[in-house]
Amino acid sequence: MTHTRAVTATHVRTVARALAHRQAVAEVFVTSLDAVAPDTFVVGAQLPRMHAHYGDHTGVLSLRHDLVLVMEAARQASLAVTHEFYGVPTDRAFLVRTFNGTGPDTTAWDIGTTPADLVMQVRALRTHYRGDDLQGLDLVLDISCAGVPLTTVDGSFSWVSPSQWAGIRTGFRKQLGLGAFHSAAPVGERAPAALVGRENSRNVVIGPPASSGGSTRAALVADTSHPILFDHELDHIPGNLLIEACRQTALAALQPELRRLISVTSTFDCFVELDQPAECVAEIADPGVDSTVVRCEIRQQGAVAARIDLEFAGGAEADR
Repeated sequence: MTHTRAVTATHVRTVARALAHRQAVAEVFVTSLDAVAPDTFVVGAQLPRMHAHYGDHTGVLSLRHDLVLVMEAARQASLAVTHEFYGVPTDRAFLVRTFNGTGPDTTAWDIGTTPADLVMQVRALRTHYRGDDLQGLDLVLDISCAGVPLTTVDGSFSWVSPSQWAGIRTGFRKQLGLGAFHSAAPVGERAPAALVGRENSRNVVIGPPASSGGSTRAALVADTSHPILFDHELDHIPGNLLIEACRQTALAALQPELRRLISVTSTFDCFVELDQPAECVAEIADPGVDSTVVRCEIRQQGAVAARIDLEFAGGAEADR
């Protein structure tokens, strides 16, 4: 008689930091990895009750877990699954095409008296091959906490070897008329922390915003000394900073209210360089009663590098 082991997530310790592409052990949120069927996995993760970046919010925004934090845990889970179960070496560089997160308003979002233990049901919807070599995945992660649905995150990404990465980066910078990357531009003036719902000014990633003609614009502020956004050395501005820049620009556009982020839809078209000025442009697209959609673009050197749509809670939900 064959007995099948029931697979569930555990939350005893974190996985190896290399699997999550983190240098700081404290920034690893994934706690377990299991395969349950072909292209199907169960991943554990734990959200801290307070976090120096993802938990640095003011007022009512500080009472619930941040969607961007959950998406970071899902990003780490996606990377870890790729390395653990698809044999992708940990020295590979990853290229993200899309990254989205949305979910119902449930009690799972409330910050309780203990860290939040997450269970992620992960499915590979599509595998991308070049010849016989697997080079990318489309994943969807259904995430719950204590049996209560939290959110669904999905993304499409591929990976390349270090030598391929060097060639891609050199070619892209050459198209922009740039030479080899040496260092980031100096950190510019930041927007007031309270304006974008932050307490710590180091977590502000945009300059003072300006609104005109129905849009709000703000320069990106990429502080490479930030120990979380730049956990390890990078030669471009990472996607989580781009999403945060859009959130902060959108919050500036939605003033005087500070609204909770409930959905992210993002597409990344090209790199955003650290040594060149870039800006976020936000437009309120759908000022609904129950929620408000803000469409954002990251622009650099006259081109749109990323398109990020954000949905914020409105009405009574915004006051929770």
